[in-house]
Amino acid sequence: MFKNSSLALGHLLVFVTILIWSVAFVGNKILLFYITPIEVMLYRFALAYVILLLIHPKIKTFKSIKDEAYFFLIGFLGVFLYFLLENFALKYTQATNVGLYMGAIPLFTAIIAHFMLKDEKLNANIIIGFTLAIAGMALILLDGKGFNLRLKGDILAIAAAATFALYSTILKLAPKNYHFIVITRKSFFYAVILMLLYHFTSQKPLHLQALLLPKVYGNIIFLGLFASSLAFLFYKKGVEIIGSIKSTNYIYLVPLLTAITGIIVLNEKITVKMIIGGVLILLGLYISQRRPKPL
Repeated sequence: MFKNSSLALGHLLVFVTILIWSVAFVGNKILLFYITPIEVMLYRFALAYVILLLIHPKIKTFKSIKDEAYFFLIGFLGVFLYFLLENFALKYTQATNVGLYMGAIPLFTAIIAHFMLKDEKLNANIIIGFTLAIAGMALILLDGKGFNLRLKGDILAIAAAATFALYSTILKLAPKNYHFIVITRKSFFYAVILMLLYHFTSQKPLHLQALLLPKVYGNIIFLGLFASSLAFLFYKKGVEIIGSIKSTNYIYLVPLLTAITGIIVLNEKITVKMIIGGVLILLGLYISQRRPKPL
């Protein structure tokens, strides 16, 4: 009985995490109507950093330049660069499109990990799955509706997915003896520094008045508190209970949940090509995660 309850909790935590991350694309899209992409990132991750500091207030003292360089790298790739690409993608294309491309992150990760990690090798299923996913993304890219502007956003979204895959691979090389919240918090810290530098060099004004709007501060709180803080904790705990393979399977829900939210909240439109493309991406993800049959 207790085992079943624990497994149910694990599945619930992972599902809630995926739901939060799927809805986050739409939350980001709403904020971009009022503030700039870099402002969205800055407010979101400054808040997330403070929340993680409150949750795990233990400050890890400086150990080595190598460790700090690693935290800077994952902060640059997984937070600053990824969300910069994602936010600009959302500025030019639908949240639904971005959600579809994010579904291919595990496939990008498998390809990158093959070249970077000794224990992560390609197999026939991964190659077939990746080929199907690429075909699906191409189909969505070539959808003619609002082609020029949307194409720019779609390409940025694919670049964001590839960047996050690189980040996910490098994350496996994390230094030992650090709590995962400390690693996340440190990456957020360096990312916020980079965001501040980006903002000041761009010389664009802050839209502080927009922060008084319920839609703006509500979505910032949602993104900072839930999508960037609690969701990480939920997912980590869920993976500990049900394992990484079962947890990864929930990624199949990201495109569907994002599309549903985008249709309801933003009145986004779904085309036949998008549906077929999304199915190909998910089919590719499914095939890639199946264990190859022994020869």
